[in-house]
Amino acid sequence: MKPMIFHVEAAGEFRPVELAFATEAEVRRVRAWRKRTPGTDAGEFAALAAKRWFYYTREGASVGSLDELRNAIEKNERAELAFLLVASAHWSKRYKFLALAYCRRTWCHHLVLDFLAVRPGLSFANEPISGVGSGVLASLMGIADSLGMETMWGEATASSAPFYEKVLRVRPVKDSFMVHRAAMQEMARTYFTNQKHRLANAEEIEQVHPDESGSSKKT
Repeated sequence: MKPMIFHVEAAGEFRPVELAFATEAEVRRVRAWRKRTPGTDAGEFAALAAKRWFYYTREGASVGSLDELRNAIEKNERAELAFLLVASAHWSKRYKFLALAYCRRTWCHHLVLDFLAVRPGLSFANEPISGVGSGVLASLMGIADSLGMETMWGEATASSAPFYEKVLRVRPVKDSFMVHRAAMQEMARTYFTNQKHRLANAEEIEQVHPDESGSSKKT
C-alpha cells in the first residue's frame, strides 16, 4: 500500500512527507526517541506508543495497513484495533522519522489518537521544519472519514493543547478534544486543498526560476 503524502515547509520550500503504517522494526526505532530526546513529551510519547503497540500486537489486535484495518473490522465490527503511523521524508537525511501517531479504532468505530509526537528540534539546512503535526492530524482525519467514522478524539497535554486549538479551530482545548465527522471532512478537505494550491504555486515559481546558466526554465 502506498503511503499517504502531505507537505511541510523546510528551508523555504514545500517538501513531501510520507505517512505510513509502522513495521515492528520501525516501532523499535521510534521507541529509542526516549534516549535521544530525554525529558521531552515526544520521547515519552514514543516510548509509551511503542509499549502499547507491542501489547496490542501480542494480543493479535494491531494492524499494519489500512487494508488490514478494513478487513479486521469486516470480520469483527466490535474489534478494538491499534496501529502506529510514522512520518518520514527522503530529503531529510538527518532523521529517519519526523513524527509518529499511535491510534486505536474503538469497538464503537471511533478513532482515538492516543499519542501524536513530532520529533523535537526538527530542522533542514539549519532552518526549522514546520507543518509536520498538522499534516499528520489532517491525514488521520482523512483515514477516519474514509472508514466512515463519526468521531475522532484524543487527550491533550498542557503543551499540546495550543496546537490542537489552532489546528482544530476549537477553544478552549483542555485535557481532551473531540471532532465529529462533518468537521473532520471540512478540515481535511480545506487542508489538502490548500496543499494543492501551494504545490501549484511552487511549481509555477520553479518553472520561471532561472537555472545555473541564468536562462529561464520556462518554455
